[in-house]
Parts: sequence; C-alpha cells; structure tokens
Amino acid sequence: MDNTELHYLTYDPDAIWEQMMINYVEAGGDILYPGDEKYMLLRSVQEDIVQVFAGVDNALRMATLRYAVGDYLDVLGEQRSCPRIQATAATATVTITTNATGKSDVLEAGTAMTADGEIFYLLVEDLTLTGYAQTVTVEVVADRTGSVGNGLLAGSEMGLAITNSGVNSIIVATDASGGNEEEDDETYRARIREYGLASVSTGPEQQYEAVAKAVSSEILDAKALNMGAGNVGVYLLLASDTGAAAIMQSVLDALSAEDVRPLTDNVSVYRAEDVAYTLNVRYASDNSSATSAAIAAAVSDYQTWQDQVIGRAFNPDRLMAAIYQAGATRVTWGDGSNFNGGAVTYTEIGASQRCKGTITLTALS
Repeated sequence: MDNTELHYLTYDPDAIWEQMMINYVEAGGDILYPGDEKYMLLRSVQEDIVQVFAGVDNALRMATLRYAVGDYLDVLGEQRSCPRIQATAATATVTITTNATGKSDVLEAGTAMTADGEIFYLLVEDLTLTGYAQTVTVEVVADRTGSVGNGLLAGSEMGLAITNSGVNSIIVATDASGGNEEEDDETYRARIREYGLASVSTGPEQQYEAVAKAVSSEILDAKALNMGAGNVGVYLLLASDTGAAAIMQSVLDALSAEDVRPLTDNVSVYRAEDVAYTLNVRYASDNSSATSAAIAAAVSDYQTWQDQVIGRAFNPDRLMAAIYQAGATRVTWGDGSNFNGGAVTYTEIGASQRCKGTITLTALS
C-alpha cells in the first residue's frame, strides 16, 4: 500500500497476520510454522482480508476527482456536465474525375484512397460511376482517429488503394480537419477541476472558456474577453496550425448555440497573438549527464508553462531559477537573447497574447 497518497482504509498485511496469529493462539491453537497446512490456510485467509481492504479503499478513491481514472473519471465528469473529449477521425472532401467507360459501376462506402501510402481516407457514402465522364465532390474520413489525419491538404493528388479503370483522378478539395485524440486522464481531470464543477452555460468568463476548451483537445487554452457593448471575444491557443480554421468554426458554433449564448451577446473567435522571445542560455555545471538532463527537463517544463497560457507575463527569472535548481552553478543570457526585440526582463503582455519562443542551451567549459 502506498502511504504517500490519501487512503480511506489503512491496512498493513504484516500487522493483520500478526493479529491473526495472536487470536489463533489465544483460541487454543499451537504456534504455526511455514509449511504447516494450518499456516498455509491462514495465509490464504490473510490474502483475502487484504484484498477486501484494498478493494473497498480503491472503490472509495475512484469516487474522488483526485484519484479516479478511466471510466470512473468519466462518470465524475458526466455528473458535472463535463464529458471527456473523445477521439475523432479527420474528414475532408475530394473531387473525383471519372473516365467515359461506357458501363456503370459503384465505389462503395469505405473505398480507400491515399496521398502518401500511409494514411488512408475512406468514402463516407457510395458513389455511382455512370459510365460517362463526370466530376463529383464527395466526403472522405480518415481510417484512424487523431490529429494525424489532419495533414491532408487541399490540392493533394490521391490514388485508390485498389485501382479502378473508371477513376481518372482524385484531388483533395478541402483540407482534412476535425481529427482529435481522446483526452487523457490528467488533462481531463484538470479540466473538470477548473471548469466542470458547475453546470456550463456561458455568461461568466470561465464558462465561455469552458465551452471553448471542450470542443477539442487541440485547444491548449482559451481566454474570453469583454469587447464592450455585449460583444465577447474568445481567443484560442491551438496545439498546431493544422485544422485551425475548422476548430475555430466549431468553437464559434458551440458558443453561438441558443442554449449556451446569452441572448444579448455577440461572440467572435480569434487566435491568440504570439509575442516572440529568444533565449540563448549559457550555463556552467559539473557537466555530469544527470545534471545536463535535469537542466534540459527544466527548460522543457518552463516552455510548457510559459508558452501554453494566454495572457501569462514573460518571466525569464523563473527559467533562470529552475536551471539553478537543476544543478547549474552559473547562468547568463547569451548574445541574441531578447523578448519581442527588447530586453530580457519580466514583462506583462496583453490579455489576448501569449509568449512563444525558442530556448537554446550552451554549456560553459
């Protein structure tokens, strides 16, 4: 049992066994030794008792937001009107040009095509080839869920997995979008804790942000701002540019729903503006591999903290402190370091902006 975490039932298998032996002897039993049949029987009883304690403790822990995982966490989210973001497959439209073969044919739903031989896209509905030359635009869906399917760009040429003489060409008409990974437990837990403890309908700032972030796990952060006179601007921070337009439209649709948007609000959706920084970090240390790894991890953690929140002030002091704590004996900003073209110093940014930059590490000999 891990005593570093909260438990509703505490138990020690050794203490349980000791008490069982005391009770057995006091009831008239002899001292038992390993190998004795009674010893082995009582050991099996001890294991059953421990499993009961562990099972009850685990069931109670799964009813809490702090420790619930998997389906148990889903239940807690559903109780708070905050369902988990599910994995979805990207969709796109393609324009298929056919040859005049003189005979009709059908490309059945599920017919596969690809642009790179790795990710395949499937016809959503049957397509009838009339036998005449024709040009038809149809919808396709990626053969797997996740953002990997969003990489198909308009203008790309595709080919059928199994060739068909009636098909002359397949050209992507609109970018693939909408592919999304399932929200992992820790991200989902944080979203329930931050936004899901109250019923979500817009009005207050946090509730606009809650609806926006629930659209896609590709949304790292959302910030709602009062633009004046009943106008609300919602700024998004996306994990990548792929499928950005579709995600923004989905957020706008979600925030404009009649059961979500207050009647007098006009909602607009924007992407957060990046404010660039460059940090060329020069540091001295004992040059051990462990220290170097710790410093690299500190830099990675800092960039996640700094770059993935809208409106967070630029704070290079936090990075310098983290590098010292990781084992560096000296840290300086090298040539070329700047924030938005200026000095490297703590700087507040706009409520609709986010810091986004690069950090390079140079070990001093």
